[in-house]
Amino acid sequence: MMLGNRRIALAAALLLLPVAGLGQDDSGAIVETAKVERIAMGARLPLNGSVFSRNDVAVTAAVAGELDWVAEPGTRIRKGESIARLDRGPLQLRREELQHLLAREAVNEAYQDKVVERYEKLRETQNLSAFQLDEAISRRDTSRQDMKILEARIRQMDDEIARSNVRARFDGVVSDRLKQAGEYVVPGEVIGRFVDVDRLEVRVAVPISHQARLSAGDRLEVTMSGNSKRAGVVRTLITSGDPVSQTFELRIDLAKGAGEVIMPGQLVKVDIPLEASQMTLAVPRDAVVIRREGSYIYRVNAENVAERVTVTVGPGNGNLVGVSGALQEGQRIVVRGGDRLQHGQKVVEQG
Repeated sequence: MMLGNRRIALAAALLLLPVAGLGQDDSGAIVETAKVERIAMGARLPLNGSVFSRNDVAVTAAVAGELDWVAEPGTRIRKGESIARLDRGPLQLRREELQHLLAREAVNEAYQDKVVERYEKLRETQNLSAFQLDEAISRRDTSRQDMKILEARIRQMDDEIARSNVRARFDGVVSDRLKQAGEYVVPGEVIGRFVDVDRLEVRVAVPISHQARLSAGDRLEVTMSGNSKRAGVVRTLITSGDPVSQTFELRIDLAKGAGEVIMPGQLVKVDIPLEASQMTLAVPRDAVVIRREGSYIYRVNAENVAERVTVTVGPGNGNLVGVSGALQEGQRIVVRGGDRLQHGQKVVEQG
């Protein structure tokens, strides 16, 4: 009976001993760390904006005629290259007709000029009245004016022939095609749309109350999908507010080359500064552990022990957020794994 009691006591003692590898890890919790930074930061208001092209034009016909060719949508065209071409045949025939009329009028002008020369000689001998001479001079001068009119009409035809080849005024992309080859168009009729994808701007509706904080030339950060960022420069503030939304439009120029990663029509975010930037301590957003009792960060000391530090969270800037508390620039803090830590627990930085 005594031996049985000893066995029971031994089994109970074994159950109380910690089992290796269960519940504890003497090597420490695996975490990812970063360093506390000191940067210029201020409160910002994130607003949604849309990307537009500075040059988005309707391609229209300048002369009447049948379309020979229209560029496919999506075709990239350089300045001076053709977007569409009209059949030049009828225009060239009209030009040829005007040239023949000009040649005929040149013959008439030469004849009238000789008549004037003869009448002037007859007038010197008093064998011709002044009225007849004036009449001959009038016919000659009228013929010369008719020649000038025909020359001007030929130049007009040359201009129409040149305009029958619709050329790009800037580098861009054909975004839409409304007319096909073989269709007849008249002056002013829209053939398609042509968009400049290199010169882009962002348009943002900003609350009127923030108008005083913005001015032309300000540099703002534009965030695209995937948190990719681009610098933008305020080109103009359209200071005519909407009485319903109480906003005004802000237009921001994007740097040349932005069209490689962004396109017209895309939605973006723009951070509008609400106050002057000040130097402050900043940490990655993921480092802040938010609980009901408050926000805190785990600081890692020289012995790789996590120390819980209560902080007050301030304005953010991208992936960083301003904090105030018992922290110093350059100190190591836990970025990932802090939600499972305890104060005083040993940690191992993830390699």
